[in-house]
Amino acid sequence: MEVQLVSPEAILYEGEATMVVCRTIGGGDIAFLRGHAPFTGALEDHQVTVRTVDRGDVTFDVHGGFVEVSNDTVTILSDAAEAPA
Repeated sequence: MEVQLVSPEAILYEGEATMVVCRTIGGGDIAFLRGHAPFTGALEDHQVTVRTVDRGDVTFDVHGGFVEVSNDTVTILSDAAEAPA
């Protein structure tokens, strides 16, 4: 599935992944795999983990925002996010 993680400053991740895990407000952790039903949710300040096809897990610190899943595409729009060091 295609994944894009975007903050106002930059596109932090764009590419293929096998799974994305994030924490939604009031909903807890949720994992998205290929074929997931359409979904939209608000994100808590927490980590988002992208399981990439070739680099393993990459974790980002995300501070608020939204996640949308549609047609095997996960889009994360964050108020502020930090890439791994």
